[in-house]
Amino acid sequence: MSEGFILLGVIGLFFLSMYAYAYGTTNYSVWKEEKTRQRKLLEAEKKEQQLKADMLEKQKQRDENYRIANVRSEEIKKELKLLEQLKHQHSKVEA
Repeated sequence: MSEGFILLGVIGLFFLSMYAYAYGTTNYSVWKEEKTRQRKLLEAEKKEQQLKADMLEKQKQRDENYRIANVRSEEIKKELKLLEQLKHQHSKVEA
C-alpha cells in the first residue's frame, strides 16, 4: 500500500513539474519580452534627450554666430559712416 502512495506521489510530482515547467517558460518569455520592450523604450528616450540637447547646443551656436555677425555688421556700418564723413570733410577742404 505504501508503495502505491509513493508511486502516486512520484506521478503527481511529475505532472506538477511538467505544469510548472510549461507555466514558467511561458511567463519567462513574456517577462523577457517586457524587459526588452522597456530597454528599447529607455534607449529611445535617451536618444530623444540627446537629440534635444544637440539641437539646443546647435541653436545656441547659431545664436552666438548671429550675435557676432550683428556686432561685426554694426562695426562695419560705423566704419562706413566714418569714411563717408571723412570723404565729405576732405571734399569740403579741397573746394
